[in-house]
Amino acid sequence: MSVQSSIDDTTAAIVAALSAHDLSASERQQISEIVGQLLVKTVEKTTDSHLETAASCCGPELDLAHQIRAEMNRQKEILISNLKALR
Repeated sequence: MSVQSSIDDTTAAIVAALSAHDLSASERQQISEIVGQLLVKTVEKTTDSHLETAASCCGPELDLAHQIRAEMNRQKEILISNLKALR
């Protein structure tokens, strides 16, 4: 499942939960943006947690930990850029 389809599915579920209210296209777009922002924050927090774990597990191999951290940061930035492009 793509990120955009996850956002769309989540937005649809929220809109369905609020079906008693007649939401405008602007309000639906706002919900979609909120979901997208939540995904970005989740990715950032998860990556930070993984980076800390990698650094603590590779104590004697600090150079390896730095290489892992650099690659994880690069991948995180790519993912966040893609998420932001969906807005």
